[in-house]
Amino acid sequence: MLLLIIGLAIFLIRMVSNTSEYKKCQKCDGKGYWRATKGEKDKCDVCQGAGKVLRR
Repeated sequence: MLLLIIGLAIFLIRMVSNTSEYKKCQKCDGKGYWRATKGEKDKCDVCQGAGKVLRR
């Protein structure tokens, strides 16, 4: 019974997360920035620092 409840919870969480119109930016891994060669943070030009892009 416990496994059924856990499985149902995992299913519902995945279903809700997939209905979002945004997805994580692949270039910056959802951070909004990426590390430059000298170590400073550069704003991601794909997501403009938001960390997410529209799902297409």
